[in-house]
Amino acid sequence: MYGLPKGFDGSFLVGHVLEVVCFAKYQIYLHFDEKITITVVSAFSYKNDLLANVPAQESNLMELIGSSVSSVSGDENGTRSLLFNNGQTLKIYDTSTQYESYAIANGGKEIIV
Repeated sequence: MYGLPKGFDGSFLVGHVLEVVCFAKYQIYLHFDEKITITVVSAFSYKNDLLANVPAQESNLMELIGSSVSSVSGDENGTRSLLFNNGQTLKIYDTSTQYESYAIANGGKEIIV
């Protein structure tokens, strides 16, 4: 697992609205306002998806469109949790020791986990 960089502060996501969810065969793209994106290439959980893997066969992620991030947390295993203003939580897991699991892009900066 790549893990999150020590001292990583994901608070820059707070208040940003999820505008677009795109599904590709091996990736899910979450596009927020102000050109913030999260690319998921591993496992995630949301609502009834106890643990879904990419490629996703189905998902309820579209329900989050138009919701803003209320808080962000992470753990030493690289799991990133986003709580949205509708009360729902999206968790993105760092599941691989060899490959990236997700990437967060904010302007010109990118964090690969």
